[in-house]
Amino acid sequence: MFRRHGIRSTAMAAAAAAALMLSSCAWASPTRTDEAYAPSDGVRVSLVDGDEVRVENVMLLTEAEGSPAQLFGAVVNDTPEAVTVGVSVGGSQSTIEVDANGVARLEEETDVIESSPAAPGSTSPVTFEFRGAQTRDVPVLDGTLSPYDEYLP
Repeated sequence: MFRRHGIRSTAMAAAAAAALMLSSCAWASPTRTDEAYAPSDGVRVSLVDGDEVRVENVMLLTEAEGSPAQLFGAVVNDTPEAVTVGVSVGGSQSTIEVDANGVARLEEETDVIESSPAAPGSTSPVTFEFRGAQTRDVPVLDGTLSPYDEYLP
C-alpha cells in the first residue's frame, strides 16, 4: 500500500511539473492575435490613434508601370460620425466619404489612375489625408491572383 501511494505521489508531481513547464511557453511568447496586422496582400494604415479610422488591405492593381491602375482596399470608420479621407497616388487625387460606423471600398470610390507610378512586384507611395497626411508604400500587384484580376482597369 505504501508503494502504491508513492507511485501516485510521483505521478502527480510529474504532471504538475509538466503543466508548469508547458504553460511557461506562453509566458515567453507574446500573443500575436492581439496585435493589428494585415492578413492579406495589401497593407493596413491607421489614420488616427486608436485605429478607429483606418485603411485595410490597400494595394495598387495594374498590368505594368505606366499602364492604368486601380487602388484596391477599404477605408473603415468605427466612429459615430461620418468622415472624409483624401487619397493621392501617381498624381491622381480622390476624396472618399465614409458613413458613421461604415466601410468604403477604394475600388468603388476612386477613379482609375491614368498611369501607374510603379510596376507589379514593387511598391508605390500612396498618401492618405485625415487629420494630417500619411504616406505609405503599398504593394503593386497585377491580375495574376484571383480575385484581383477582375479589378484591373
